[in-house]
Amino acid sequence: MVFRALNTVEVVFAIVVAAVIVASPPPPGVIAAYLTTFTMLAAQLVAVRPFLNRRSDKVLAGLNAPRSRGHYAYVGLEAIKVIALVVAGTLLLLDRLPN
Repeated sequence: MVFRALNTVEVVFAIVVAAVIVASPPPPGVIAAYLTTFTMLAAQLVAVRPFLNRRSDKVLAGLNAPRSRGHYAYVGLEAIKVIALVVAGTLLLLDRLPN
């Protein structure tokens, strides 16, 4: 439930950011950083979360599910998202500095 709520908030923010980008396009580097973030979020939602959900359902049902490497994938994608957001924020700040 926690990851579903977190991902829902992330999707809402992604939609808002996409709308802002369409309305007022930032520099290309910022767009690339946001596209990286959106892609990692999509990978988490489509590839990793369903795998982790199936495993957690088995564990909650009392079955002995094998250890999962899916958590490592999820954390890795999350780390890439954080780095991409830091890059986007830095580029936006640098773009606003006076020359």
